[in-house]
Amino acid sequence: MAPLSAKEIILEYVCPCFGMILGNFMFAAPVQDLKAAIVKGDLGSLNPTPWGFMMGNCMGWVLYGTLLKNMWVFFGNAPGLLISIWLNLGAVKLLYQGHHVKEMRESTVAFLDKKEQQPRIPAAGDEDNETATNSTEDWATIIYNVTSQATPAPARHEAIVMFMSTLWVILGTILAFVDVMDMDAKLWMVGIVTNCILFFFYGAPLSTIFTVLKERDSVSIHIPTMILNTANASFWCAYGLAISDYFIGVPNGLGAIFGGIQIFLYMTFPRSSSSSSSGAAKDATERGSGATQETQVGSSTQINSATTRDAENGAEVASA
Repeated sequence: MAPLSAKEIILEYVCPCFGMILGNFMFAAPVQDLKAAIVKGDLGSLNPTPWGFMMGNCMGWVLYGTLLKNMWVFFGNAPGLLISIWLNLGAVKLLYQGHHVKEMRESTVAFLDKKEQQPRIPAAGDEDNETATNSTEDWATIIYNVTSQATPAPARHEAIVMFMSTLWVILGTILAFVDVMDMDAKLWMVGIVTNCILFFFYGAPLSTIFTVLKERDSVSIHIPTMILNTANASFWCAYGLAISDYFIGVPNGLGAIFGGIQIFLYMTFPRSSSSSSSGAAKDATERGSGATQETQVGSSTQINSATTRDAENGAEVASA
């Protein structure tokens, strides 16, 4: 076996290694924010929707890496899959808790508004005892409905998680039991579906670019996320092109291009002093929320923020 050249070592080993490390760091970025939200008992400004897509994307790239027997792709996404499962479990718990807290508050306000003419519970034998009994029954009904979670609760986030899980179960079943498909066809199917999930998120960096051009102010760009995502996408793009895997190279190349455009805009339109002062107050939130939306692209993760500013600022993060 001929020794590897320096170019091959850099493109086929160094680049994916750095991409894998950076991608897993980015996957873990929302963990501390969710932990804080669990302690607080409220999601706050965190947007859990991207975590559902992150899980689906990681499932795709774990499967892709398994079929290809590519450890860079596999280990660049397997940790993200485990993290995304935990993120979604925590999000569902907090969403339901927040829903029932809201139900309790609204029911209590409605009850007090309805009974404002009957503020007390009379003693036994009082002529208003029947009214008091009705009030007590109303209170008991409200408390029972909320504490027993008898009130209807929205399940939009669960629907996203179940859709992604069902999608990959169906595709996995097809890949395992349809013998007429060769390995190239299987890789093509997994790569196409996973890239489609990624492209869903390309509106985020484009939104940031349009915002900067419109306002001529780069305050909407989160610098650490921009740099990490651009570097990560560049590593995976180089690796994908080196091994002629365009499912890895093309989406990460687009991510690197979007990141480069944001860097150019950041240098062209400096932050105004007023924007910088308000933007500094958001940096703590952005460190985790900015990475809230992580969608791994076979080696690429699209990160969109959980806040309005972060959502504009989401960018692609490659991770095998």
